[in-house]
Amino acid sequence: MMGSIRSKIINTLLIVDIGIVLFCYLAGQRDWFINSQIAYSSSLVVVMASIYSYAQMVKTGVENEAATTSTDELLDKIEDPHGVFDEDDKVQVQDDAQDQDDKDQEKISTIEAMKKNKAYVSFYRIGAYAILVLGFLYLQNVKIFHMPSYMFGLFLSPMLIAVVFYWNSKTSKDNNAIN
Repeated sequence: MMGSIRSKIINTLLIVDIGIVLFCYLAGQRDWFINSQIAYSSSLVVVMASIYSYAQMVKTGVENEAATTSTDELLDKIEDPHGVFDEDDKVQVQDDAQDQDDKDQEKISTIEAMKKNKAYVSFYRIGAYAILVLGFLYLQNVKIFHMPSYMFGLFLSPMLIAVVFYWNSKTSKDNNAIN
């Protein structure tokens, strides 16, 4: 299933990019073409790096069995988050556990927090944002920066990916309802 989503995303991005190239060629808009392509490509790199980084973080969490909460514990936490309807013994145990968790959280330094949350500071994302900034600086240096075409290219790839994910979830819900 994930492979079909990837192929839909890639196909959609390529088709739209070919459409942009054809539009710019037929309209004779060289500056519009350069600005939109640099923004589109760098934005696409940022989105893909973010998705890959997040996927790696989830994969690591699953391998380390970070999600060990049972369904009953999760439902109890949702239905009674403050322990109002629990027995007094359970409340005391929960308070002690919460105090211990608060102490553990206070001891974590910034560097340790960054190591635990590698998706936020991954080299992929840092490199992708560097590409985005370098593309912008290049356009500014060459003095061909055109704000509307740059913004169009910048927002197009994330919007297309969001639309593909939404469309895929909607069609999968419709298919489940039919079965």
